Amino acid sequence: METDRLLTLRDVSRLLGGTSRASIYRLIKARPGFPQPVKLGASTRFRESDVQGFIAGRNASTGGAAK
Repeated sequence: METDRLLTLRDVSRLLGGTSRASIYRLIKARPGFPQPVKLGASTRFRESDVQGFIAGRNASTGGAAK
């Protein structure tokens, strides 16, 4: 069983094309299906598989997924 890599908010921002921190937090609250953060003490992390799945789903729904 593979362990999922945990991404920082900065990593998620880069993967989402430079989306701001504030916009990511808005997406967490407002968009069903957006990856939920994992709290580690005072740190916020995101499971890489959740973020990649969200991106793949977003690309598929807009027709931007590579085939």
